[in-house]
Amino acid sequence: LLSALYSAHPAMGFFSFIFPWGLLLQAMALVHFVRRRPDTFWLWIIVFLGPLGAAVYIALEVVPDLGLLRQSYDAFGRRKRITALEAIVKENPAVGNFEELADLYLDTGEWAKARACYDKAITTRTDHLDPIYRRGIAEIELRDFEAAVRDLELVVARDGKYDLHRATGLLAHAYANTGHADLADALFRQATELSTASET
Repeated sequence: LLSALYSAHPAMGFFSFIFPWGLLLQAMALVHFVRRRPDTFWLWIIVFLGPLGAAVYIALEVVPDLGLLRQSYDAFGRRKRITALEAIVKENPAVGNFEELADLYLDTGEWAKARACYDKAITTRTDHLDPIYRRGIAEIELRDFEAAVRDLELVVARDGKYDLHRATGLLAHAYANTGHADLADALFRQATELSTASET
């Protein structure tokens, strides 16, 4: 109906050309919305603002996801780097090499290997929170919540805002899985007041 209306008036020629592309933009935005389920207000923006709303949605929600697609193409390069580092740590078991290898294992979901490498990277002289925090993540994935509590308590005690308050949320999750419901509830309340991360 709108297409016929646009073509009925010479001044509307431009809009009759744009109209099908606007519908295509809306369709793309709706498909992405259904698959990813972002905040509900986006649905209203896509539907009621038409192509403009769809374009805004695509710019703010779809384009960032393309970065995730690029990361999946980088998986081969990551695997190659893991193989190289596995050989390097046999010759040079430096803390930095083990930490980098642990980070790569964590990125690829090899939780047990990541934890073993973090164990070697974290020494009594290690002052950095990042490997301890990341080992806590691996321990949560391995469902060793007691160990995760120990690591994440250390991180949160030294920096309550660590990783944009994600450390606090993960510690609350670990508490909840070790039977400390009151501690978990208090930390979840604290984390959700300060962070809008959907995971928390």
